[in-house]
Amino acid sequence: MATETRGTSRVLAWGARLALCALGPAAVVGLAHCASGDEAGATSGDDVGTGGTAGGGGGGVNDAAAGGTAGSGLGGAGGSVLPPEQEIEGSFLAPVVAGKRVWSANPESGRVALVDAETLAVRTVQAGFQPTHLAAAGSGDSAAAVVLNVGSHDATVLRATPTELTTRTLPTHRGANAWAVSPGGRWAIAWTDASGVANADPADGFQDVTVLDLTSGAEAATRLTVGYRPVRLAFSSDDTRAFAVTEPGISVIELTGASGPEVVDLVALSADPIGTPAPSDVTLTPDGTLALVRWDGATSVAVVSVATGAISTVELGAVVTDLDLTADGTRAVAVLREASTVAVLPIPGIHAAPGSFAAVTLTAETFGSVALSRSGEVGLLFTNAIPSDRLTILDFRPGAGFLAYRTVALKSNVRAVFAADDAAHGVALLQPAAGSTKAGAFSLVPTDEQRAPKIVGTDAIPVSVVLTPGVPSDRALVTVRDDSKKTWGTYLVRFPTLQVDYLKLAGQPLATGMVPEARKGFVAQQHPEGRITFIDLEDGTARTLTGFELGAKVID
Repeated sequence: MATETRGTSRVLAWGARLALCALGPAAVVGLAHCASGDEAGATSGDDVGTGGTAGGGGGGVNDAAAGGTAGSGLGGAGGSVLPPEQEIEGSFLAPVVAGKRVWSANPESGRVALVDAETLAVRTVQAGFQPTHLAAAGSGDSAAAVVLNVGSHDATVLRATPTELTTRTLPTHRGANAWAVSPGGRWAIAWTDASGVANADPADGFQDVTVLDLTSGAEAATRLTVGYRPVRLAFSSDDTRAFAVTEPGISVIELTGASGPEVVDLVALSADPIGTPAPSDVTLTPDGTLALVRWDGATSVAVVSVATGAISTVELGAVVTDLDLTADGTRAVAVLREASTVAVLPIPGIHAAPGSFAAVTLTAETFGSVALSRSGEVGLLFTNAIPSDRLTILDFRPGAGFLAYRTVALKSNVRAVFAADDAAHGVALLQPAAGSTKAGAFSLVPTDEQRAPKIVGTDAIPVSVVLTPGVPSDRALVTVRDDSKKTWGTYLVRFPTLQVDYLKLAGQPLATGMVPEARKGFVAQQHPEGRITFIDLEDGTARTLTGFELGAKVID
């Protein structure tokens, strides 16, 4: 399947300020992407409240059901104009996990550490100057890692053997701050995400990318130029092509040609690429054949053939506030907030028949975003553009229940929502209700059974969320941080019982992740010589490794 990266993966970096953390392509869980008109970062770790205690309560449930209807369009929008949805999920950063191991980079010392989650054995190796942005390439314990050394403008390829860590350094372009890694792990592309560059000049197009061939023993780097200000890099599922989504369109990179990696095409995303503003969201299908494009304020979406450049316009009749694609690429979900409607677009059929899709209207609800389970069986509808405690669970499974839904009240306004891989549960981050003494809150929402959600009040704003992958997705970690009181912790969540246990941390949490092959979760914490706490997902016990940057281990 195509993989996409957005922003950086600065992993376990000492002294970093993390907002909300979740998993991404290099980690073990894919969390639902929530598109929006304007993106807004979450509260930084230094600005959050206090530690946390678990409490519980059930939200009310309001049931409804509606079948899907095919049509060529939808009714117009009505009512007052609402502010844009906030893409809090898009601010989340991903830890780097490979098999039973966690890779960690320290830009201050120049070293990279590899920590075994089962044995807590640690190995370190010197990388380049200021190793900062890490990614895993491949799968399992044999996966390589690549790190961008921002001070020396190069990248180090790291491999683990039973006895040592080996390195190979390759040149990159200046200013690289993000990675994209192909599904098979052969290719890694270093690129520059303009959103991570402060006060970028309009003349800075950030058009350089560096393609790394990670073939063991034959590593090589190729510098290429793509369109102005890339915002996303993706690969075809067969590792033969890469796609850079840029302001002028999609730059197509042939990876396996006789002359090596080269840019072979620029695919326009609209009929007037010069006069049309840059799109707010572009998503490619897993095979790289189609691109789905959304613009802020537009009532239609474009479906673009990457091979031919042919564009189909799907008119939906109301402004599209979110457009998401299921992991298998078989359908796209468009949210029309002002019409209280969700449209389901069949892929690839919608390109040839842009007027044929299913839709459902939820007249009593306001929602502008959707979080999809990786299975694509359930969508969680919500809004954070206005205060709202409502979450609607929408069924996408074929059959009589297709587009049936029910709405739950979470008793506090929704900030962000995540769906478990198996479509059985979701986690919602909340703003405490008026009159609450809590600084933060989250909710555990059963999605495949008629059960009340559990509301958990916290004494600090949650700063990271991660769920276990696969089927069943039966654990989650929700981490909270309060620097002013030096109180930090993480909640271990067990599904389906909704049991929540609080574990105190010794330092400021920086990143949270899962190591499913070891059946462990972890929270990396700020410490000059490295600190990470591993949590057993079965019995809830925690072990903290401190000082591994010095080559020694202190285990609490």
